[in-house]
Amino acid sequence: MLNPHDLTNILVAHFGGLDATQWRQLGAYERTAFIASHPAAAAKAFDVLIRGFIDIVVKYNNGCGLFGKCSGYYGTVEAQGRGTLHCHMLLWIEGHPNPECLQSMMMEDDNFESLLFQWLEDVIHCELLGTSVESVGAIDVSPSRPARPEGVPDPHLQLPPQIDEVGEGAFEEAFYDFVGWLAVECNWHEHTLMCFKNLRPGEEPWDENCRMRIDGSIHMASYLDPEMQSILLQRHHPWVNNYNDIVMFLLQCNMDIKFIGSGAAAKALTYYISDYITKNDLQVHVGLQAIRAAIDSHRKHFIDDVEASSSVREQNLLTKAVNAMMGRREVSHQQVMSYLIGGGDYYTSHEF
Repeated sequence: MLNPHDLTNILVAHFGGLDATQWRQLGAYERTAFIASHPAAAAKAFDVLIRGFIDIVVKYNNGCGLFGKCSGYYGTVEAQGRGTLHCHMLLWIEGHPNPECLQSMMMEDDNFESLLFQWLEDVIHCELLGTSVESVGAIDVSPSRPARPEGVPDPHLQLPPQIDEVGEGAFEEAFYDFVGWLAVECNWHEHTLMCFKNLRPGEEPWDENCRMRIDGSIHMASYLDPEMQSILLQRHHPWVNNYNDIVMFLLQCNMDIKFIGSGAAAKALTYYISDYITKNDLQVHVGLQAIRAAIDSHRKHFIDDVEASSSVREQNLLTKAVNAMMGRREVSHQQVMSYLIGGGDYYTSHEF
């Protein structure tokens, strides 16, 4: 999942007619007002960013990318509460075995399992960069995100360290520091009501019931769950959500990354993600209200008309129902502009 931060995205300023200096001088409220009045710039910036991720980072059909050789992708665009856009994307990596085969390979070959864990731990981070096993016990386990120190600028707005400016010797440390600030700002998980919206009767809104599965626990090493045969990655920080350091550095925004690996959990995750990225935005209760309104309108229209045929009545009811439901679907300005000048509501490598 990629969640570009439009309120600090320099591309929004570019497409909205501001230079980088002007953009960074604006206050938070001024940038919010600018975004609200320039939805086309925000939608265009989002599209350029997602396409750049596909072309430069993933490198579909263009050799080996950050995650390997990508043989296919599908991403769906969604709007959040205030109308900003984000993308949920599935990547297919060439040579990746299916869940059953991967499970067998890991159980039969310890060396393969070790190499797979090394690759996953390099691609997916659940800690601040540079965290060692020895330092895990010293990490502050407070669930509240630490406040940014006074005088430290917002990393969303800053130009990332450039190797030709800081030099090769100092770049690694600058990279670690910058990504660390971003991980705290963007990927530090704090529970909200959304974390507990699927609680069953009797369940309490406690850490272990968070639907994001961030419960404040840590795992010192990656391992294959003997019961579910699913991969559980090391987690050296209790509250930092999964991220990739290169993507975080380049996009400077909130993200989530998961590996669809082995066992029953992989199948469940595949179903969940596939179902999620194809879900309908129209909520059930809103759709039912729309259908009821359409039926009431249909009855009033034909209450004194005894000559209309059943086919005419049925066609009228269907038209009213569809129009009523579509009329109640909430679409933000950025969503509208994404259809007009952006990439629409999905990105895909294949057409059928």
